[in-house]
Amino acid sequence: MEKKGMQSVEEKNISMVALADIQPSGYNPRKHFDEASLAELADSIRQQGVLQPIGVRPIDESGKFEIVFGERRYRASLMAEMTVIPAVILNVSDEVAEEMAVTENLQRKDVTPIEEANAYQKLIESGRHDIQSLAVQFGKNETYIRTRLKFTALIPEIAELLEKDELTISVASEICRYGEDIQREVFDKHLKEGITYGSWRGMKATEVAKNIERDFTADLDRYNFDKTLCLSCPHNTNNMTLFCEGGCGNCAKRSCLAEMNTAFIVEKSVQALSAHPLLSLGYNPYYYDADAVHRLKELGYEVTEPSGRCYQYPELPEEPQSSDYETEDAFREAKLEYDQEVNDYMEECKELVRRNEEGEISLYAQIGQKDISMCYVEVPTQSSGSGQTAGQEQLSPIQKLEKQDKRNKEIAREKTIDDAKRRIFEVDVTEAKFGAEEDKMIYFFLLSSLRKEHFAIVGIENEDIRYLSDENKLNIIANLTPKAKAVIRRDYLIANFKSNAYGNNAVADLLLEFAQKHMPEALAEIKSSHDEVYEKRHQRIEEKKAVLQVQEQAKHETEHSESDTTEQQPQSQEAAA
Repeated sequence: MEKKGMQSVEEKNISMVALADIQPSGYNPRKHFDEASLAELADSIRQQGVLQPIGVRPIDESGKFEIVFGERRYRASLMAEMTVIPAVILNVSDEVAEEMAVTENLQRKDVTPIEEANAYQKLIESGRHDIQSLAVQFGKNETYIRTRLKFTALIPEIAELLEKDELTISVASEICRYGEDIQREVFDKHLKEGITYGSWRGMKATEVAKNIERDFTADLDRYNFDKTLCLSCPHNTNNMTLFCEGGCGNCAKRSCLAEMNTAFIVEKSVQALSAHPLLSLGYNPYYYDADAVHRLKELGYEVTEPSGRCYQYPELPEEPQSSDYETEDAFREAKLEYDQEVNDYMEECKELVRRNEEGEISLYAQIGQKDISMCYVEVPTQSSGSGQTAGQEQLSPIQKLEKQDKRNKEIAREKTIDDAKRRIFEVDVTEAKFGAEEDKMIYFFLLSSLRKEHFAIVGIENEDIRYLSDENKLNIIANLTPKAKAVIRRDYLIANFKSNAYGNNAVADLLLEFAQKHMPEALAEIKSSHDEVYEKRHQRIEEKKAVLQVQEQAKHETEHSESDTTEQQPQSQEAAA
């Protein structure tokens, strides 16, 4: 392709540019620089200088330059403690600078496969190249370019192994055919450092490819959904050109495989229910597609684990083909046997339908891992200890559906409540005005503390009612009076005082304030009686304290007198001397 805007180095004058005025560019595909190799280049530069100029371009009007190509020579020059470096100053756009940097580095022999892959990817993303033009420009075949481009899909851990030559290019080429999930498992189980048993390091590419296909892909022949789209899918191992042995191939994208399998089971289950309204949906608790069950429940279908032993529904006999028989007589005899088997099958199906309609059995479409199967469960009779009382009648098919519909509605409400409880904490209620309905809700909860002697005030006249049901509470808050509100609130306060007031806590202070307002005389009497006891006890304590204080004073005076006598004796001895 045409390199519009590219400038030939030979056409430009070479200038000496101060290393202090140069900075690296983010365009360079080379991310790793070998220190030993740089040291060797630095020694060469000290002796001979930089033999090939680097390419730089001006940065705005700052007088600084950005490297277009030659960052390795720049780094080695710094290491060699040079002050200037020969450079070709290029006036090119960002796009051209990036392409020049990538192109120049791709021509180096020591570029790593990952750096090469990222470089090719950048050139294609620039819109100036495609795989064909890259193959021509760099003298590679298209398969080589495509293989390198696939390395950009390697997870970082495996890419690092390739960078460090701990993984061969051929092995990496096999691994990069697969998605991130499979690559992650391959690395964790077989390539991570320290793995001894099951390590794939050192294996040939063909062995790694076979191992991945065996351990991390699924045989499409084992699935029953329509695999037309799979035939052209790039994740089908048949389209990876290796080890293709016919058949549908193996699927290497498990998320897609699971989705197609789930969709197939859901669609087949819905079709079965449409054809047989009295059919129930069940699942094998040990072997079923959980996503299919979940999706069917979201669509409104009831899916349950069959209660009891499941008996396989009869299967339609397979019709014989004339090509399978050596003689016409043998085929005719097989056809007669087949017709009899079909008649037996039809009779058995009719009997099962009758028994299902009369409630003797329950027919199920049972969800498995890859398909659904027809089965039935015996319905326990009264004599078999089902717990059914004599007064209970067997439900008709329509009654069963109505019962199921009622339960489905209950489930919808239950799930709505559960989700609302989880989400309600996310609602910002700080700015909304507190409404009348919310005020009623408050009283609904306060009514839990209402004393029985106040039931009549809120409209409950029946003396036999010992506690308020939710229905009673809803009726009360629908007809609240100012007097009822005051009684409800005060009973709530009293209940909290009773439970939480003690010692010197804040609730105790609030209790005394409440009592002072509503029962001042009684509070004064209570307080007086307890204060009287306190005063007597206080008097006794003060008397004991007075006695102790007299004793302490006497003891102190005695100790002081003895101390004075001791001090006077040495003074008398000194005077005599």
